Amino acid sequence: MRHAFLLALLLPALIASLACGLQPERPPPTADLPITIPWADQEQARYQLLDRKSEEEMGTGTLSVARQGDTYELSQSFQGTDGSSDESTVTVDAQTLKPLSFHRTLMLKNQTEEVEGDYDAAKGVANITEVSGDEDRPVPLRLGDHYYDNDTLLFLWRTIPFAEGYTAAFRTVLTGNATQKIVEIEIIGKEQITVPAGTFQAWKMESRSSGVKQFAWFADTPQHPLLQYNNSIQLLQLMALP
Repeated sequence: MRHAFLLALLLPALIASLACGLQPERPPPTADLPITIPWADQEQARYQLLDRKSEEEMGTGTLSVARQGDTYELSQSFQGTDGSSDESTVTVDAQTLKPLSFHRTLMLKNQTEEVEGDYDAAKGVANITEVSGDEDRPVPLRLGDHYYDNDTLLFLWRTIPFAEGYTAAFRTVLTGNATQKIVEIEIIGKEQITVPAGTFQAWKMESRSSGVKQFAWFADTPQHPLLQYNNSIQLLQLMALP
């Protein structure tokens, strides 16, 4: 599975920039994030997915949280107006949000691709399996320190300290491409934003990786729901509060 992708918000602009040969900069030091869980044990939020430039509707999506004992299942489900779909679930530790296992299914132009596996923290390896028809292909990935699964970022960012000027850096694991990158984040400040769910005071966060900038807005409430995400190609907007 080597798609840069379209629907699942997997830092697609970042992957595209790497393919174009941008020169990497010296990586910043990374650290685990100071996690504060803001959501309930069960939560579901619906979003519209727009083309960033034309604002034409590209599809809809749902972000879901489900507590299972000492873990959370963090799920994303996106359906495109062209019939494509992308669904992923990552099981994470309920305290640290460190990934434990994952499964993702991509349907695009009558083609289905799957990736699944688990994280072995003791060995520092992500055991990735690419599933295509009757053939399974193992793609083990050696992990760096301070890593999180890329499919959890829209949840993970809700847990950081929301204070102007806050910065952090960590590794993100893109299981669909068997790669990992360093992501830097910074809280820019507060601003008012309007999405289909309403008008809110929001914290604006900037994400940087390999020279690519993306932006996310989170409500200035104890739950910090994601209001809007601009990944430089697509715009994700909250349709109703969870």
